[in-house]
Amino acid sequence: MKELRAANTGDFTTGQGVSHETGELKQWFVMIKDTENRFSGNDVWGDGWGWALFMPKDKSQNASSNYKNDCLGCHVPAKETDWIYTEGYPVLSE
Repeated sequence: MKELRAANTGDFTTGQGVSHETGELKQWFVMIKDTENRFSGNDVWGDGWGWALFMPKDKSQNASSNYKNDCLGCHVPAKETDWIYTEGYPVLSE
């Protein structure tokens, strides 16, 4: 699960172009590993994962309806690392 928050950037005594989160919650990206391809008939499951996007306005509903259209476009650069941007999660590279 990846939580995405809004951020501001500014120049401070600690440096120029320093970013900090604002507290505004934007969305959650969720991926669930499925090595057995258990949900092959479901459009949000495929390529070894269940894919989801949740928005703050309705946390109970997956905003993604088809992972091939809604998710893979952003994850193609991470195909070689099982669709995960491992540089964002250093513990996965250990």
